[in-house]
Amino acid sequence: MAAHQVDAMEREELKLVGFSITESLNHVLESKIVGALREGLQQRMDEIENPKGTGIYLIQIYPQDGHWTPDVPFQHVIAFEVTSIDKIPYGMIAHTVPSGRFIKIIHKGHESQIGATYDFINHTYGERPIDIEYWSDIHTLDSEDSQIDIYIPA
Repeated sequence: MAAHQVDAMEREELKLVGFSITESLNHVLESKIVGALREGLQQRMDEIENPKGTGIYLIQIYPQDGHWTPDVPFQHVIAFEVTSIDKIPYGMIAHTVPSGRFIKIIHKGHESQIGATYDFINHTYGERPIDIEYWSDIHTLDSEDSQIDIYIPA
C-alpha cells in the first residue's frame, strides 16, 4: 500500500560515495540492476570512509532538456552518505547533491508498489530534474512495513 505523507523541508548538502549507471527506467526495471548494485554496495560498505549511517540513497538525475520517458537513459547514483569525501574505493564514484528546499514524500509498503507513489508525484508535481530515494534498510524493502523516503526539489 502506498502512502503519500508530504512535508516541505530544507536539506543540507548530501555527500555520497557509491555506484553510478546511466540506463532507462524500463531497462532498470527489466534487468533489476539497481537492486544488484544496492546489494553490491551493501557488501562493500566497509570500504567506504567516513560513513554517515547505514541507509542507502538512490539519486535519479533526469535529462536536462526535460524530455524524459521510461525509455530515455538517465543517471542513477546508488550510494552511502559520507561526512566527507576522501578516498573513493575502486569502481565507485563520489557525488554531491547541493543543499536546498525539498518536498519529502513517504512511500509505505512493498518497494515493488512504488510506481503508485511516483504516479502521485508526477501527477502532483510534474517534471523535475532529480529524485532522491532513501532506503533505511534494504533488507525490508519487500515488506508491507517498508518505508522509502522520496525527496524532490520544491
